[in-house]
Amino acid sequence: MAIMQVAITKRPFLGETHCGDECAYWQGNGKVTLCIVDGLGHGEHAERAAQAAVEYVAGHLGESLADIFAGCDAALRSTRGVAMGIAVIDEEAETLTYAGIGNTRIMIIRGAQPVIHLSSNYGIVGGGYRKLTPETVELHPGDLVILSSDGIKERCDLLAYGDALRGGAQQLGERILQDWGRETDDAAVLVFRSEVMR
Repeated sequence: MAIMQVAITKRPFLGETHCGDECAYWQGNGKVTLCIVDGLGHGEHAERAAQAAVEYVAGHLGESLADIFAGCDAALRSTRGVAMGIAVIDEEAETLTYAGIGNTRIMIIRGAQPVIHLSSNYGIVGGGYRKLTPETVELHPGDLVILSSDGIKERCDLLAYGDALRGGAQQLGERILQDWGRETDDAAVLVFRSEVMR
């Protein structure tokens, strides 16, 4: 039996009321899907694009990552477009498969080991991209998976948090946003952890 923790924290550009960064997650059929989206620019139009992307993903969870990204790219042509990252966790196989377009990021933290970073491809979902290269890695019970938009500074040293990494997902997400969020950009963080109960 597994207990899953997921936390989403986000905030808009300083002085803005609309947030162009969005996160979502879904669980079912032995899989957990994590999604982070960064609408291009700021304000209401960025927010609309991000929400449209999340809605598309939610309606196509049974498809491959390649098909989800291709379909979303077509569906968002009338919007500003987005950067997007999706991680699919296979609970039985204990694997995580990630694909991204644009400047969203994913980190996997496993104890004191070096942080695992997976790559996104260049392009804009809704504006076209040349290729998508999903990567699959093992995911161990207790691993932290952190997805972030580029409103979170790229060189954040999360291992320095020490014991706080083993605490609640919500508190960790809020701390990352506070410590490493840029005031000159929308920012969003999704934190995931799955623990196996013996």
